[in-house]
Amino acid sequence: MRKKGCTQAGYSLTEMLTVIAIIGMLALVMVPNFISFYNSNKMKSSMRNFTTDLRSARQLAITQGKQSVVTYGTSTNATGGPGTYDIWLGDKPFASQNWTPRTGPNSNPNQPSKVLDKIAYFPTGAALQTFTDTLNCSSGTNCTTVVPPAAGDGKIDVIFFPDGHAQLPTGFTTGTITMKTDLNKLPKPVYTITISPSGQVHAQ
Repeated sequence: MRKKGCTQAGYSLTEMLTVIAIIGMLALVMVPNFISFYNSNKMKSSMRNFTTDLRSARQLAITQGKQSVVTYGTSTNATGGPGTYDIWLGDKPFASQNWTPRTGPNSNPNQPSKVLDKIAYFPTGAALQTFTDTLNCSSGTNCTTVVPPAAGDGKIDVIFFPDGHAQLPTGFTTGTITMKTDLNKLPKPVYTITISPSGQVHAQ
């Protein structure tokens, strides 16, 4: 039984609607920012993983005393997708004839192909990807040197040597690899990865 003079505490409908409206406005501001932050981190993670794999391939060539190559597809290459790349190890310090896949379906021990996050890819364009298609690894078990006018496998190749240096494109003092996303609202939708003549990998 309620005592006289006591009132029940509560919220009026107007107060509740005001709180809901404030929460809605905060959500409109915070959710897009969170999504942008989340996607930006995924893009950055893809860049870091790829540069780490480039450095690992260079180190593989140094420690094994043989050529190594990172081969990747651009947005014009349907095989494996525009964000897929693999690492191979040659059998010689120069002019390797037999290449062993270190990633991909025929690698032993089996390691899956490397893949960028689905929001990231390697765009096509000579100014964006200055490395070229120098090896044909379409067999999945070996790579052969592309001799024009014979066609390659449509993938770009970054070759490292036992002394650590990289095979740079003809006429270039550094090699450039571009990674981008079509989510243009991100703070950094494009990353440029450069490889110096000595094989040093830098990203910006």
